[in-house]
Amino acid sequence: MALIDFLISIFGATMLLLFAVRLVQNSIERIKGPEFRRLLTQTRSPYRASIAGFFLAILLQSSAAVAVLTSGFSVGGTLSAATGLAIILGADLGSAFVVQMLSLDLHWLAPILLGVGGWLYLKFSTRNIRQFGRILLGIALIIVALGMLRATIEPLQSSDLLPAIEALLAADPVLAFFVGAVLAFIMHSSVASILMFGVAVSAGALSLEVGVVLVLGLSGPFGTFEALELPQRL
Repeated sequence: MALIDFLISIFGATMLLLFAVRLVQNSIERIKGPEFRRLLTQTRSPYRASIAGFFLAILLQSSAAVAVLTSGFSVGGTLSAATGLAIILGADLGSAFVVQMLSLDLHWLAPILLGVGGWLYLKFSTRNIRQFGRILLGIALIIVALGMLRATIEPLQSSDLLPAIEALLAADPVLAFFVGAVLAFIMHSSVASILMFGVAVSAGALSLEVGVVLVLGLSGPFGTFEALELPQRL
């Protein structure tokens, strides 16, 4: 019965996290989607390109999405290789910044964002204001989902299940790499996957070494699957 409760809790928290990440991403795309292409193609300075990549990764919550867009423009001849590389490096830094910020204990901020976001969405008819309200709601739901994950994972430190899984992954880094890749493929979100692994490491359910290998796996070829849909939506 305890295992069933755990699986239900982890499934619900994971789905809420995925929904919240996608809610933020889609809302930003609806506000600024057409401008992303123009921003990438008009950027020429490597420094400005890296800054553009940094902020685009924060907005889209996916460095992989920025990399796919940049590679497409580079192949088409509208971006030089040097500029494209600067954008991708900036996007990697932006994605890391998002994960670092969302990994903090921000439970006190969730009610504020829920209140303000709900008020903006319900009380205004202007499209961009409503979408901004959706963004705030999405960020609040990410914080709530991470709290649910922590509350679900922390009791497992005293059980035998998770230590056994952690020992298996620690003994076989290749298996841990592919587990991370498969999870990113299933979740369609590298940011959500990294946040989930980060919660498990901070709760002591996974060692730092295993967490690093899992993140390397989800950042690999399968980890970019989420980004392949983005150019079609912009």
